[in-house]
Amino acid sequence: MKPRFFRARKVALMALLVGAPVPAAASFYGKKAGSIPVISGGGGPVSADDINVIENLGQKVPSGLQFTDGRGNPVALDRLLGQGKPVIVTLGYYHCPLLCNLVHEGLVKGVRGAGLVPGKDFLGLAVSVDPKEDPKSANTNQNRLLRALQHPRAEDWPFTLDQSADMAPVRALSEAVGFRYKYDAASKQFAHAAVAFVLTPEGTISRYMYGVDFKPRDLRFAVVEAGGGRVGTTLDRVLLSCFRYDPFEQRYTPYAMAFVRVGAGLSGVALAGLLAILWRKEILMRRRRAA
Repeated sequence: MKPRFFRARKVALMALLVGAPVPAAASFYGKKAGSIPVISGGGGPVSADDINVIENLGQKVPSGLQFTDGRGNPVALDRLLGQGKPVIVTLGYYHCPLLCNLVHEGLVKGVRGAGLVPGKDFLGLAVSVDPKEDPKSANTNQNRLLRALQHPRAEDWPFTLDQSADMAPVRALSEAVGFRYKYDAASKQFAHAAVAFVLTPEGTISRYMYGVDFKPRDLRFAVVEAGGGRVGTTLDRVLLSCFRYDPFEQRYTPYAMAFVRVGAGLSGVALAGLLAILWRKEILMRRRRAA
């Protein structure tokens, strides 16, 4: 599969590269209407290849990756995966002026719209790629997200840092999921794409969700699909069989043949039910005649 960028926010991506301001709507992350300061590459060292996303669907993330949350507690990715739930992972940095907060805001809206519950249906993990990340910023961003979700358990969606000397855990995770980013010395910011990664409970990369607007249906399908039947309702699994993820549209689209099969199955059930009713009526009529 060819590397590609999210398309839903192409304008925002171009702004990152040329340093143009991007208008922002009011949000529960504290941004007010106006313009947001963004990465000012000025046509400099940051290129499209530097912030590409190379999809490694079906591959597993490395084991043994450990990070630290803003309160100094260790957060092991293996432990999150070991709880038997899909994990939604985001990579970025917490004082990012644009994309990172918008990605988390979009995830919150998608999660609420999909009726998903952190800790029950999935777990979240935010990882900062900035070696100089401030723990206070991690806590601030996490608290905003948890308040927006009205969710009290911080351990269900940790916001973490890499405090190792060589940033090896972040580099290993970024390489595994194909997330390319680059530090722009001119603006002292990181250039990166807006994307969330959905992992199965076994640590396999199941789905890439691009942009900052996550449709509730697509997000729910992605979590149900990654959960392998352990998450969601029976109806979710039936609907998922009728939808396939379109990598070009970057969303779940109806699968015509599946609808035909489901329709044929329902028709068969309806026909069997009708025949059963007619057969029962025939038996009752014969009994009446015999009496």
